Amino acid sequence: MLKKIIYIAGLGHSGSTILDMALGCHPNIIGLGEIYAVFNKDNPDALFEKSTCSCGKKGADCDFWKDLQTISSSNEATEEKYRKLIKKFSEKYGDKMILTDSSKNSYPYLQFLNKEFDLRIIYLTRDYRSWVYSRFARTRKPMLFLALRWYLENKKLLYVLKKYGLKIMTVGYEELAMYPKHILKKITDFIGEEYSDSMLSPKHTKSHIINGNISRVDEDKKEAFFYDLRWMTSGRLARLSSFFAVFNKFNKRLVYSHISGKSKNDFFLFGKEKKELLLSEHNE
Repeated sequence: MLKKIIYIAGLGHSGSTILDMALGCHPNIIGLGEIYAVFNKDNPDALFEKSTCSCGKKGADCDFWKDLQTISSSNEATEEKYRKLIKKFSEKYGDKMILTDSSKNSYPYLQFLNKEFDLRIIYLTRDYRSWVYSRFARTRKPMLFLALRWYLENKKLLYVLKKYGLKIMTVGYEELAMYPKHILKKITDFIGEEYSDSMLSPKHTKSHIINGNISRVDEDKKEAFFYDLRWMTSGRLARLSSFFAVFNKFNKRLVYSHISGKSKNDFFLFGKEKKELLLSEHNE
């Protein structure tokens, strides 16, 4: 049986780090963050010495990463580094433990992983309005430019991943943050594992993330899934809403596919199906 590997793909700032940590709370899964970045840093020694892992230790002292610093610094191809990382991972956690890589981009080494392992892609997308607001607040770049970037980069990423012939599940961060148990069940079904409530508390993660969003060491954000609603109060976004309408269909397909379906009544938590089930069970 091929070893399973989970790869979280999508644009940066879309929630991959918190999903990585949540998956790392599952008994059979451990996340390692942005592996590609760890192996391709211009100054990997600085990363290991200064960056804090999600386990709370510096990379050079982390129980997992400390033995991989020399591999990261080598001039070997990414695929060869990955083989050594998987060997180390299996030796430490066993062959049945599933590795999560949240490197996000459509790197060519995914073809190698898909050939030699059971690779599952979780394509995570954040609602373009929330993503645009977040990037605007940080960079002050024009919102229309950022919206177009969200659309084109997601289109390109999905095209390449599908071209590679990979197994892909699309997940919206909004779905995940608002209905975590419902969506995490769908993710574990896709992976082929039993759902575990432990994933609802990312602070208990076993993941070792030394490169990724700073939320990996933010004790408040690690407590549970939270959603930043500030974009809903943005007057600038509201004024530009008519220009953004062209992105709505693509946005719905990527971000809300698990709660919209064929009709809103198909969504189990609030649709007719659950209501009718409860009525039949309780004789009303």
